[in-house]
Amino acid sequence: MHHATSHTRLVQQTVRHPWPIFLGALVLSVVGFWPGFFAQLPATPLPHHIHGWSATAWMLLPLLQYGLIRRGRRDLHRRLGYAAVVLAAIVATSGVYVVRMMAFSNIASFSLASVKFVWLDLTGISLFCVYVSTAVTAARRHDVRLHVTALVASAFIPLEAALERVFVNLFPWFVPNFDAALYASLISLELACTVIVISEWRSGRVRWPIPVLLAYYVCMHVTLTPLATSTGFQRFSNWLGMVGRAGS
Repeated sequence: MHHATSHTRLVQQTVRHPWPIFLGALVLSVVGFWPGFFAQLPATPLPHHIHGWSATAWMLLPLLQYGLIRRGRRDLHRRLGYAAVVLAAIVATSGVYVVRMMAFSNIASFSLASVKFVWLDLTGISLFCVYVSTAVTAARRHDVRLHVTALVASAFIPLEAALERVFVNLFPWFVPNFDAALYASLISLELACTVIVISEWRSGRVRWPIPVLLAYYVCMHVTLTPLATSTGFQRFSNWLGMVGRAGS
């Protein structure tokens, strides 16, 4: 009984003080993207700069917001929250542009993994937008638990790509390529989501963002290979890569 009570209090503390989750996501993102982005900034194309820095700022934002709340600066917290909607829009739109660049490159040098990433990234960006909208709406309704949970879920979306690079860069003997890293990343996030869902369930109040995120990652596991190998989706990927280009 004492153990169950302690566990419930721990979950409540995680909701009230979520900074370890956000800090962990930020650290993993920096570690994952260090070799290919942060260590090669002069050679990085502008769209990748915009997406990379805006996504990093989005991972950093909850830590700043948490600090403002802890210091009683709800006025600044609210203003920064509204400004963050613009940042989220930059993350999403630049993300779609980077996916378009990847799809275009894949026309000349085909990789089945890249087609998988087109599906994963487009759906992930869409879900990111849903979570941001939910976080804003929940804040306006003073539903702190849903607000925080939606932000946690939104931070998990860009974390998937970071984990791929962590696996490839740090564990090449275990994950030899990005196709394998993709599934290793999905499994890791599925386990993390499962732990959070079980914790919320044991606390007596499950909010929908994390269960939906878990279902999303499982769905990606099921659909990635059959969809990427289909002629129809490969044509869609090629079309996306050619959108807006001369002669398309």
